[in-house]
Amino acid sequence: MNTKKTEVIQPEGNYYDKYHSTNPIVKWMMKGFMNSIRELLEATEIRFQQVCETGCGEGEITSFIKKLYPEAEIDAFIPEEYWSLDAQLKVKGEKRPLTAKFYGTEKKKMTIHSKEEMDEILKKLENEEFQIIDIKNSERTRKAPLPFTTSTLQQEAAKALNFGTQKTMRIAQQLYEGVDIKGNGTVGVITYLRTDSTRISEEADAAARSYIAETYGEAYVAEGTKTKSADKKIQDAHEAIRPTDITRTPAAIKDSLSRDQFRLYQLIWKRFTASRMQPAKYETTAVKIGAGEYCFTVSTARVAFDGFRSVYVEAEEEKEESNVLVGHLSMDSVLTKEEFDPKQHFTQPPAHYTEASLVKTMEELGIGRPSTYAPTISLILGRRYITKEGKNLYLTEIGEVVNNIMKQSFPSIVDVHFTANMEGLLDMVEEGKVPWKEVIRNFYPDLEEAVEIAEKELEEVKIEDEVTDVICEECGRNMVIKYGPHGKFLACPGFPECRNTKPYLEKIGVPCPVCGKEVVIRKTKKGRKYYGCEDNPECEFMSWQKPSSKKCPECGGYMVEKGNKLVCADEKCGYVETIKKED
Repeated sequence: MNTKKTEVIQPEGNYYDKYHSTNPIVKWMMKGFMNSIRELLEATEIRFQQVCETGCGEGEITSFIKKLYPEAEIDAFIPEEYWSLDAQLKVKGEKRPLTAKFYGTEKKKMTIHSKEEMDEILKKLENEEFQIIDIKNSERTRKAPLPFTTSTLQQEAAKALNFGTQKTMRIAQQLYEGVDIKGNGTVGVITYLRTDSTRISEEADAAARSYIAETYGEAYVAEGTKTKSADKKIQDAHEAIRPTDITRTPAAIKDSLSRDQFRLYQLIWKRFTASRMQPAKYETTAVKIGAGEYCFTVSTARVAFDGFRSVYVEAEEEKEESNVLVGHLSMDSVLTKEEFDPKQHFTQPPAHYTEASLVKTMEELGIGRPSTYAPTISLILGRRYITKEGKNLYLTEIGEVVNNIMKQSFPSIVDVHFTANMEGLLDMVEEGKVPWKEVIRNFYPDLEEAVEIAEKELEEVKIEDEVTDVICEECGRNMVIKYGPHGKFLACPGFPECRNTKPYLEKIGVPCPVCGKEVVIRKTKKGRKYYGCEDNPECEFMSWQKPSSKKCPECGGYMVEKGNKLVCADEKCGYVETIKKED
């Protein structure tokens, strides 16, 4: 074990919050861990201050994104065709038509895979009569949501308000520290914002129930208390995020808050209030309609009791199907077909991470703590390991490089389960269940091995400039490939005497399908790679997947590489072939 004493580098901001244990053994262990990592990084002679801040998990998160949703998996995805079929039906005695959806047979659901299958079904249905074969009425409930934790607040704020995790935490911090309320001075309007507990104090619960009974009626007050089931990963030091005073409604303090403060406070207030209210109840009706050997369905749901929905509706809550005619249907209703509406669809590739989905997954896997979700994501965005386009997160070129170096030299540290296991062990040490020496024995040998490997393999890492055949117009030298924040570019090796630079267009040896010139690798402003024509902007060709010089044998269009497959770029064509390996 390395016993060399070095100065402990304390991360700034909230990055160190998860290490604020009062247990002296835990504190000593974390100091040793930080010092050992520092020595490891110094041994590489690489400026890792610009690459990876130790102890925060950003290297782990970058690796995690790469492993779980690699670009290759999304790029290799081949859409599969399927069809839907709606029938517009005239109900005798009603003016409005009824829309029924194709199900399959009465006993088995069917998927229509092609136009040929669709044409066959339509042919069989051409002269069939439509009649109701079953009507089922039932009741279902939707439970009230739990109050916010740090994770769920970040997720819902991203969905409902389009707030990034960092923005959410910054505004929540303002609400927690206090805002100037007219007539009351500076008041903290929400509880502590870094928590993974859904627990509510007895006083707050009683106040909420009293407010709900007075404002909405006794029928809206929830029975008993709602809390999340016990979880080993939950640290119950703080309550859930809630308003400090439920009678301080968003409308009452709107004039004292900025627009963003008001929107976030309103979200927190509504969620907490809803969590102490009764479930919503729905009356549902499901109708089966027979047509020969096939079956169509119609369904509807009517709110019988709005419950918590009178206050709060989640951002991505499913829309209830509404078909007013269903209530007028009986087994004797006469139906007449007006028209069919067949539609072609294609399956979609795995979704890219958003900040909301990344936070959710980090929480599920025990990566980080409530205090580190936002700083970690902000850090890997700020250092361009990942980029954000719209709401989606994409791994950048520098992220790929960092991931490869970390995976090669520090595999145990960037392992998805490293942080979760370490935190679990530290909790057990604090509880006296595991001897701290045993944890050290299991951890430090791997760390020493990583140091030795780094000393041998990384100390001599040197990136040479790649010389090209492009001649500098200013001084006549052969220009070289350099790496900047947005990727590769051409620069004169005579810098600083000659400062000439130009974009680097990496050709892939494939002619442009539109104009016939060369296809080159380009990058968006945020660093995401795509393929475009060298004659851009005159030629507007672009593709997220690598195009092939081979034409589609079915339609004559261009094809793209997806994993080990060549796929026609036209989804409607759907031609696929396996790429033959060269001997």
